Amino acid sequence: MTNENMNAKEMNEALKSTPEIPGEEAKEVEHKDSLIFNNSVVEKIVSLAAREIKGVLDLKGGIISGITESFGASNDTKGVDATINGKEVVLDVKMLLEFGQSAPRIFEELKEYTEKQLKLMTGLDVVELNVEIVDVMTRKDFEEKKQKSLTNQVAGQVTGNKQDYNRQW
Repeated sequence: MTNENMNAKEMNEALKSTPEIPGEEAKEVEHKDSLIFNNSVVEKIVSLAAREIKGVLDLKGGIISGITESFGASNDTKGVDATINGKEVVLDVKMLLEFGQSAPRIFEELKEYTEKQLKLMTGLDVVELNVEIVDVMTRKDFEEKKQKSLTNQVAGQVTGNKQDYNRQW
């Protein structure tokens, strides 16, 4: 059969069986699509979800989170650690609880809401959620402490920049 007499289907079949390199068997390459989420994306989704739950004053990060915040950078994933294994996620969350609020209620709401948001946004399933309450305080005390910390950061940046500038010269 000549190339002129072959239809498109026959031509494709003939090409599949023809080695690209003489002496080698033809191999059909299989391509797969993929959708991958970085851990920090999942951590940010959980962090945003947790902040919407009544009674969660803040999430608490580790030492790196504290350092970045002291330089004025916000850390949207602080207090959340996600481990992704295929389509399953294990979450560890550290939070500051508002005095007078029910930790079991907050835990259940966080579990439901994060499972829903992660499934909707990523298709991933939460298989384990571990929540550690690292502190408890009133909303008033929390807001005062936050404001004081913010004021100290701004004051430190203003005086710190001037001192650094003077040191350079």
